[in-house]
Amino acid sequence: MMLLVFYLNYLWILPRHIEGKSKLKVLPVNAILIVVVCVLVALVRAYEFTVSPPPRFPIHKDAPEYATDFSWLFLFLVFIRDALNLIFVVLIAYSLRMSKHAHRLEHERQEAEVARRDAELNGLRLQISPHFLLNTLNNIYALTAISSERAQQAIIQLSQLLRHMLYENQHGMVDFSSECKFISSYVDLMKLRMAPNVKVDLEISIPENDKSQVAPLLFISLVENAFKHGVSSTEPSSISIKLAATETEIRCDITNTNFPKTSNDRSGHGIGLQQVEQRLNSIYPGKYSWTHGINESDGLYHSEIVLKK
Repeated sequence: MMLLVFYLNYLWILPRHIEGKSKLKVLPVNAILIVVVCVLVALVRAYEFTVSPPPRFPIHKDAPEYATDFSWLFLFLVFIRDALNLIFVVLIAYSLRMSKHAHRLEHERQEAEVARRDAELNGLRLQISPHFLLNTLNNIYALTAISSERAQQAIIQLSQLLRHMLYENQHGMVDFSSECKFISSYVDLMKLRMAPNVKVDLEISIPENDKSQVAPLLFISLVENAFKHGVSSTEPSSISIKLAATETEIRCDITNTNFPKTSNDRSGHGIGLQQVEQRLNSIYPGKYSWTHGINESDGLYHSEIVLKK
């Protein structure tokens, strides 16, 4: 009977009511079930007592001829004991079923969180590509007025960059070395239109046989901002980009002179840094540090991202 009550609750009553919208029905249903089972057990025991009656106890030792039958009291106590045992069985079934239910809900929540994060990252990638392409086309447009030969070379560079974006950007993670080559190509493209007063340094440090991976196009917005806000057509300008990988971390360190744009300058639409922060929070929660701002000692803008492996 205990097994019957357990499996009825675990396989039918609890899944139907607790995990549905009729949770309050569990109590009356189980109350009726326990009473019915206890009555059946009591009837079985009553029948056993008719076959083998329990002993009769004298009221006191001086009057053995008077005796009282305590079988009814015995059956009542057994009824209470059986009811308590069955209640305990129902609680065990409830605990196991709710534990399984909570585990399934947590699994579904995690799957939904992963799906939401993937959708968010895909949306960010779709924003990054037009943003990057817009800035690059602006650069090529400026080159056409300077040198058609350099503009043609820039178009070739752009085709290589687009190839990287079309194929590598579709994966969740890419090799850090591949991302460094992409940034190097972008820097070469930007150098084509730089004036002699602009100094651009790119330093890449990757150990041999390094297999580090990083989110695609994660650092390109910082590089774009360095060229956008760090270059002046009249004053000496400098941009320093350092990309490095070690056994424990990946580091992107960018330092540039600071020439803030006016409110009329809408190039890039100002979405680059916001995208970087959103992607870092989504892909590297609790595993990154990002410091950026103007260094008061030298007046240079500094941006450094450190990703923990």
